[in-house]
Amino acid sequence: MYRIKINKNINQLRPAIATIGNFDGLHLGHLQLFKQLNTLAKQYNYRRVAITFEPLPLEYFSDQKQQPRLTRLSLLRDKFNFLHEYDLVDELVVLHFNQSIASLSPEAFINNILKNNLGVVHIAVGHDFKFGKGACGTIDDFAKYGVKIYDMPPFYLDKHRVSSSLIRGFASANELENVYKFLGHNISYTSRVIYGNQLGRKFNVPTINLSLGLNRPALWGIYVARVYIDGVCYSSVASIGKNPTVSAVDSYKLEAHLLDIDLDLYGKIATIEILHFMREERKFDDLDSLFEQIHTDLQMARDYFNQQEK
Repeated sequence: MYRIKINKNINQLRPAIATIGNFDGLHLGHLQLFKQLNTLAKQYNYRRVAITFEPLPLEYFSDQKQQPRLTRLSLLRDKFNFLHEYDLVDELVVLHFNQSIASLSPEAFINNILKNNLGVVHIAVGHDFKFGKGACGTIDDFAKYGVKIYDMPPFYLDKHRVSSSLIRGFASANELENVYKFLGHNISYTSRVIYGNQLGRKFNVPTINLSLGLNRPALWGIYVARVYIDGVCYSSVASIGKNPTVSAVDSYKLEAHLLDIDLDLYGKIATIEILHFMREERKFDDLDSLFEQIHTDLQMARDYFNQQEK
């Protein structure tokens, strides 16, 4: 269990209201839940706690079956940044999801984690929330073991129930307008800048590479993007995929070229915000063909930003 204080001035002895979930992307439905959590926290003078998991439960079970993971709308740093920026909670609790957590009964989860460790007396979750071993626990179990419950009804927009799975579907089709509509913001990925294969630098197109670990991004292709590092915003082109022309490794990569600027950014924390889909990733016959296309992509991105400024 990792406890990350967002409001460092909060009295940790105060009873807490908590919400629990994957919170992938922190979409408009999640935002409604956090608004209600804040209303109750103010009414009862509670600490505000968000509890999430790494890896996500479905990712853990996929790993156990050696199956591909579901795609991510956000990474853990993105969740922290969102909760911090909008002052939605006082503390973010990250549970390392493993066999021990997966095997907990509803009673053990409530008593051992929520009540004894975190001082939770009130829970705000979706009306169909399931938890505990085999997802056998329901919202009725909270009241059974002495925790007040607020169950949030589903949130609809244009007759669609807003959910991470709905938005992942839009993302896989590169329908970025619908992604923004239901997410409430653009997809962004935040991680540390790591060393890549340095190939782009040899062709005068240096890139920053973000660490994804085992996470699979929900988007795939070449995009116009913004990159944020140390409070500075850079116009860029981002590539999300497997770099099939130059890499035989079956892993996911996220990299971006900052337009018309070259900086030493290794080790920095960077956020890549995806703005506009340009083309699908594809394998080129040779490096000359690849970098000819890359320079075309860069000019398209410059034209995009120039148009936005008019």
